[in-house]
Amino acid sequence: MTHTYTHTVVVTDPVGLHARPIGQIVSLVKAEGVEVTLRRPGGPDVSAASALRLLAMKVKTGEEIAVVVEALDSETATRVALEIDSYINQG
Repeated sequence: MTHTYTHTVVVTDPVGLHARPIGQIVSLVKAEGVEVTLRRPGGPDVSAASALRLLAMKVKTGEEIAVVVEALDSETATRVALEIDSYINQG
């Protein structure tokens, strides 16, 4: 059984969601072996395992995105979502 954790992030980095945090996110997702999607409110799900798809989102400063993590346990799902939040807004 998988656990799903959804975490909302407001992008505060002045550059928006750019290459460095995207690279960190993709590496984390692959290392953890979890399913992660990012989405804008009302928008399509974008796989966090694809750097190109994340870059194509063109997320700007001030935008809100949902980070949805599916993992085997709730602790992993929560930890991964919060780590992704820190990558997005590390400045």
